[in-house]
This record gives sequence, structure tokens and C-alpha cells, in this order.
Amino acid sequence: MTVSNALLTESDVIKDFNDNLQDIQETLAFTLVDSLKDGDHVTTPTVINMLKDLEDMQLKYYDRLEDNENIQAGLERQAQLEDEEVEA
Repeated sequence: MTVSNALLTESDVIKDFNDNLQDIQETLAFTLVDSLKDGDHVTTPTVINMLKDLEDMQLKYYDRLEDNENIQAGLERQAQLEDEEVEA
């Protein structure tokens, strides 16, 4: 099923994107800690805002992944019902 394969591919892309966002969040968090240790408080609000923005993006992608999985499950149920009708 082509749609099913496309959804699985999209699911993998979303998971990879979320992993990358998490890596960026960790890097920014370490940068924030280093800035604070160095006494450089100018970048602190900027880094905090960036972390919040990344978290928002990640939440949107988690929602998208959930929608993707729901559609995938629906397609699988539909295919199963069609198979059962053919067998009957």
C-alpha cells in the first residue's frame, strides 16, 4: 500500500527530526550553563527563548507523529476489514 509506505517514511522523518531537535536543545542548554558560568548574562534570555521555541516545535512534531500513527492504524484496520470481506 503506497499511502501506508509514505506514512511509515514520514514517521521515520518525524522521529529523526525530533531527535535532532533534542540534540539542539541539549547543545543550547549547555551553552546557557557555560554562559552563566562565565558571567555572560546577555545571552541567557535569548537561549531560554530558543529552548522554548524548540520545545514548541518538538510538541508540534509529536502531535504530527501521533496523527500519522492514527492514520496508519486506520489504514491497517481498513485493509484488514477488506481482507475479511474478500475471504467471506
